[in-house]
Amino acid sequence: MRAPRGMSALLALASCVVVSAATVGHAQDAFVEEPDATRLDVERLPPEAIELSRDLYAHGVYLEAHLGARGFIGGVGDYAKAGPVVQIAAGYELASWLWLGAAMELSMHGTDAAPPPSPTVFDVLDFLAQVRFQLNASARFALWLGGEVGIGFSTTDVLDTYGVDQADEIGLLYGGSLGLDWHLRNRHHSIGLQGGARVHSNLEGPTGELALAVHGALYLRYVF
Repeated sequence: MRAPRGMSALLALASCVVVSAATVGHAQDAFVEEPDATRLDVERLPPEAIELSRDLYAHGVYLEAHLGARGFIGGVGDYAKAGPVVQIAAGYELASWLWLGAAMELSMHGTDAAPPPSPTVFDVLDFLAQVRFQLNASARFALWLGGEVGIGFSTTDVLDTYGVDQADEIGLLYGGSLGLDWHLRNRHHSIGLQGGARVHSNLEGPTGELALAVHGALYLRYVF
C-alpha cells in the first residue's frame, strides 16, 4: 500500500532535519577549542590568569625626559628668578633597586635686581652623573632616592655685573632628588614626579653665600 504523497514529502523533510542536526552536533563535538596556557592568548583567558608583576616590564637601558622648574636660594638666587628646566637622562638598571645614569640639564632664568643693568636672561647648563636606589612598593608604583654629582656653568657672563663672577666658569655641583614612579600599562613606559636640591659652587654670592638650587619636574621614562 503506497503512502499518500503529502506524507512521503513530510517524512523526507523530517529525515533531512535529523541528518542535518546530527551533522552539526558532530561538528561541534569535534571542534572544542581549549584555552591556550600561554600569555599570548590573553583575549580568551580570564583576567585572573595573568598576575601583574614587575618581571613583565622591560629592564636595562633607559631614557628619560624631564620638564619642570628650578629656582635658587642664596647666592645667585638674590639676583635671579625661578625658571623652566629641561633634562635628558640615560642610564642602566643594574638591579630592580639600583639605577645608574648620566644627564644633561638646561634652565633659563631672568634677572631680578634693581637696574642698572636692565633685566636680562641667562642660562645654566649642567652635566650630571646619577645613582638611584629604588623601592618597588607594588607592581606599578615605586619610590626612589637619588644622588648626583657633576659640573655646571652659566652660558653668559651677565652675572658678573652682580658680583657672581664665577658663574660662567665650570663649577662643581652636587645634591640629590626624591621621586615617585608610576608604570603605565606598557612594558616600556613609566611616568614620574621628582624634586630635589643641589649646591652650585660657581653661583655663590659676592660674599661667598652658598647657592642652593631647588627643582621639581615631571618625567617620562622609556626602558628598552
